[in-house]
Order: sequence, then C-alpha cells, then structure tokens
Amino acid sequence: MRENFVDCVVESACQAGSILLKYREKGFSVASKGGMEFVTEADFKSENFLEETLTSLLPGSSFLGEESWGGNWPEAPFWVVDPLDGTNNYAVEVPFFCVSIALVDEDGVSLGCIHDPVHSETFLAMRGGGAFLNGTDIKVSSAVKLRDAVFATGFPYSRTSENLNFDMDVLTGMLGEARGIRRCGSAALDLAYTATGRYGGFWEENLKPWDMAAGVLLVQEAGGIVSGFRENSWTLQSRGVQCSAPGLWNQFCSIIKKRPR
Repeated sequence: MRENFVDCVVESACQAGSILLKYREKGFSVASKGGMEFVTEADFKSENFLEETLTSLLPGSSFLGEESWGGNWPEAPFWVVDPLDGTNNYAVEVPFFCVSIALVDEDGVSLGCIHDPVHSETFLAMRGGGAFLNGTDIKVSSAVKLRDAVFATGFPYSRTSENLNFDMDVLTGMLGEARGIRRCGSAALDLAYTATGRYGGFWEENLKPWDMAAGVLLVQEAGGIVSGFRENSWTLQSRGVQCSAPGLWNQFCSIIKKRPR
C-alpha cells in the first residue's frame, strides 16, 4: 500500500477529529436514534467530510458510514467509517471518543485508522504491515494471567430495565478473575487500547461493523487474537467481538463459553 495513500487516510481522520473538536467548542444539536443511543450534528458533518475525502482518495470505492448506511453491503473496495464513535460521551463532554476508518478489499479489512482528537493519538494498522500509535510500533499485552490484566466491555444501547439479558453473565465471571473491568463507551478505542497492551482484552456483543472493523485489524496486527462474540471467527457481519493477548486467550474464552446464555 502506497505510503502517501496511508498518510492521506491518517490526515483525513485527523481532519475529521478537528471537526468534532470544533463542534464541541461551539455547540451542536443532539437527537435520539432510539433506545439509549444519540446522534449529534457533529456525527453528520464528520461523516460527510469523510465520505467525500475518502472516496476521492480511492476512485471507484464505495462508502459504508454509520449515519448513512441503508443496510446493503457494497462491493469491495469500500470504506467502513464511524465518524464519531462514543457519541454519548461526546454529547456530555466525556473526553473518550474517536474517528474510526477501515478500508475493505476482496480479502477483508486491509487498513484501519482510529484517531482520538482529545489525546492526539492516532492508531494505524495495515494488513501484514503491523500496528502503530503515532508512528511507533505497538504490541498487545504480555500478561498470561487474567488477574494481571484490565479488560474492557460495553453495554448495548437497546437495553431496558425489563431486558438486561445480554452479556452480564460474562461480566460477572470476569469481575471475579480480571484485575479490573472498564466500560468507557467507545468500542473502537477499547480495541485500540487492547492493541497497545493497555487492556488485556475486550468483549462486546450487539456491535456494528463500523464499531469494530478498524480496531479488529489493529488488534490482529499487534499480535492479538480475535473472534466474533461466541463465534469461531470474526467477519464484518459479526454482531460482536472478543479479543485478547495470546497469553490470556484460553482463560478468557473459558469464562465466555462456560457462562450459560
């Protein structure tokens, strides 16, 4: 993959992050998408910018964005974009959100870029080319025991007081084994943090492709193991993800598998 092409993708992510910061300073409108999920004016501005920029960067490519996707999968090559992952955080000024960009070709995700504009951190992965944070190689955690690692998870927006039957069983099991559990509100950043070794692993069900695509490649290229949630492998159609450092994988999966649905 051409170096200048990758640089342009990174620059696009950073510019989209600047759009988010600009709207955070001047104010923005917020609307409900249903359940506990919200969308802001900044989501749309960021996505519109990225669609125009990325499709121009790769002529003939299609675009799959969170705010505009109609449910049909485009033919490769196409971009999978979350213009603002962590919208609920963004809306209440919690500084944990990002821009997530993935490029998909006939063989799957070939490039992933996640940009955190608040902390000026840009995570980048290229299939077969490694994973990086601000240009420096990153690797997953070297921990081999769950009690030596912090894990992350998330909760679905569709939850109600009458229906909390998602992966609470896994959360209960992990609370008894891991050093700590974090729920920070951005699946893309949780995956990026797993790739850097900050987290030993991450799991969440009821996710969308734009939540996972770039982050999954980051974890894989940083040496981690990834599958769909309670699935043998991960694909863009997976409804969730579980991933960890290799030394934690068997212990982690044993807790997920032994917990009844």
